[in-house]
Amino acid sequence: MRRRIKTKPVTIPETKKTYWKRRPSEIRGYQRVFYCNSENGDYIRVDYNFKDKRVRLYLEDSEEGGNPYYAVIDKGRISAERNATSGRPVSLQEKFEKRAELISTIPNKDVIKLINKHYGIGESPEEIAARKKKRQEELERTRKRYFKPEEVPSFVKKETTVVSKQRVRIRDMMDIGIGGATVGGVYFVSLDFIKAGIVAAAFGILLAFVDIFIREKETLLLKTLLFLVLGIALYIYGYFIL
Repeated sequence: MRRRIKTKPVTIPETKKTYWKRRPSEIRGYQRVFYCNSENGDYIRVDYNFKDKRVRLYLEDSEEGGNPYYAVIDKGRISAERNATSGRPVSLQEKFEKRAELISTIPNKDVIKLINKHYGIGESPEEIAARKKKRQEELERTRKRYFKPEEVPSFVKKETTVVSKQRVRIRDMMDIGIGGATVGGVYFVSLDFIKAGIVAAAFGILLAFVDIFIREKETLLLKTLLFLVLGIALYIYGYFIL
């Protein structure tokens, strides 16, 4: 008599299709509903109406403590995306896209067709890759359009403009010559470095005043600083050294 060999039963893991349950929908305008509780705690339901080609995706997001959201796809187009509590319109692309693989396992291909591949639901791996590539290209175009590498920020442009305008012009050379002659004249007449220093500093300030308020031109800072530094140097030399 042969001995019967005892074998342990093989446990077949449940597929994601076993998550889904179906019953009549209590929401007006919909025929039936698929619903499930995902492993991470989300509650998802999909109400549908084949006659009107309408489907409603509903999510209680476990990552937000069960906050409810829903999207309505009517005749292949998204007609509403809202927070179910406040009724406030929100973008649900990211939320449903994260759960697209699970929702795609609804055991009814016609329901998946009603969703019309929105949020990546029902897409093949190739379609998902193509969509992500297209989105990346759109983001790159947007970035190039509004954040051009050659585009210089406004404050940098302003500084660059100021620097570019700080070129020594003919009138600046004339001002420096007149100022130098004036300071030199004061010194040779008075032989006083302090007086020459005061005149030099005052002349520098006067030049800035004339450029801004009389000539209505941007003053050359280097010109003003030249006379201010010269005035301070002459004053210090005459006061502390001599």
